[in-house]
Amino acid sequence: MFAGFHPHDVEVEGAVIRARVGGDGTPLLLLHGYPQTHAMWHPVAAQLARTHTVVATDLRGYGDSKAHNEDFTFRTMANDQVRVMDRLGFATFDVVAHDRGARTAHRMALDHPRRVASVALLDILPTLDVWRLMDSWLALRYYHWLFLAQPGDMPRRMICHDPVLFLHAALGGLGGPLDVFAPEALAAYEEAARNPEVVKAWCLDYTAAAGPDREHDEADRGRTIDVPALILWGTRGVVGAQCDPLDAWRAHFPRAIGRSIDAGHFLVEERPDEVLAAVTEHLDGAAR
Repeated sequence: MFAGFHPHDVEVEGAVIRARVGGDGTPLLLLHGYPQTHAMWHPVAAQLARTHTVVATDLRGYGDSKAHNEDFTFRTMANDQVRVMDRLGFATFDVVAHDRGARTAHRMALDHPRRVASVALLDILPTLDVWRLMDSWLALRYYHWLFLAQPGDMPRRMICHDPVLFLHAALGGLGGPLDVFAPEALAAYEEAARNPEVVKAWCLDYTAAAGPDREHDEADRGRTIDVPALILWGTRGVVGAQCDPLDAWRAHFPRAIGRSIDAGHFLVEERPDEVLAAVTEHLDGAAR
C-alpha cells in the first residue's frame, strides 16, 4: 500500500513510534484515528508524496507502535509525534489528521505552536464540544467513548474475546458498509485489533479523553491558534448534526475554512479524490 515508503521505528519517551516515510518536499505528517492505523492513508499517500515528504505514523499503542507506559493523553501523543519529526530532521511541518489523530493535532498546535505550519482536521468536533453535546442521540452513536473509558480491564477483556467482530462493528457503526475499506487496509486493521496491547491502547486513549484531556482543554479554553486550518466532515456522519463544525473550530482556529463531503466518518477511504483535492488546495494555500 505504501510503495516507495520506508519504515522507521522511532524511540520517544515511553514509546516506539512506527512511521512510513516517502516523497520529497515540505514535510507533512499524517495521523490516523480509532480503530485504524496509518494504513488509512493509502489512497492518498502516494499522490501527496509527489510534492511533500510524507510521514505516516501509528499513534502510540496503535498498529505497529509500542507503548511502554499508560500515558495516552493527547498531550503525550502530540509530544510523541513532534519527537518523531525531530528525529527525521523536520523543525516545522503541516499536519493532516483524522479522528483521534486530529485531536492529537489540535493538542500539538496548542503545545507546540512554532512547529505546526498548518492543520487539516477530518471529521471531528473539539473534544470539549463532544462532551457538551453528549445527549442520548450522540451517546448511541459514540457509545465507544463511554464503553472504552470504563475503569478496570472489563472493556478490553470483552473486546479481546472476539476482536475482529468488535472492530467490524466499530468501523460499520461509524462509517457504514465495510466494503469502503480496501482489503489490504482492512486486513491491517484486523491484525492490529487481534493484538491485546492495541486494544489496551484504545481503552487508555478514551480513558484519557474522559479525564485528563478534558482538564487540559479546559485549561486552554479561549486560546486560539493562528495557522491555516482545513475542516472536513462527512454529511452522513454525526459531526455536523448538532452544530456547525466550522463555527466550533473557528473558536480554536480563527482562520479555519472547510466544508462537508458526501461520506460517513472515514472520508479518506470513502472519498479519496475529493479529500485529496481539498487537502492539496489547503496545503498549497498554506505554503504561500
